[in-house]
Amino acid sequence: MVAHAEVDLRIGGLMRSHYDPKGAIGDSGTIENTILCLDPKHMLSFRVSKPPEGFPFPNEVRAMWTVIYLFAERPNLTRIRIVGLGFSEDENSQKMRQFFDRGNAYTLKGLQDRFASKTLGK
Repeated sequence: MVAHAEVDLRIGGLMRSHYDPKGAIGDSGTIENTILCLDPKHMLSFRVSKPPEGFPFPNEVRAMWTVIYLFAERPNLTRIRIVGLGFSEDENSQKMRQFFDRGNAYTLKGLQDRFASKTLGK
């Protein structure tokens, strides 16, 4: 659900992505994540190792990480759960949590829409 991505899918590998179609991997808008843990087809955990330039929570993001769980419910149906961890009670940390909650909801909706249309033959 990004315009550009490079993924070295292994523990310690980098996931570099860019939301701007006019941007390029490696420029100041690139998001760099480090893969912390991987259980293929079941779970992926990562931490932001370099936020994009202008990210509103550059200090707070260093304390959090994300876990994505994949649950094969039945053929052609996978449930995805995204969990953000490492947030504190600090006001900026809570604002960042809301930022990621909105972004993750948008991403999941986009994935659902894309794959629902394939399932329905659209």
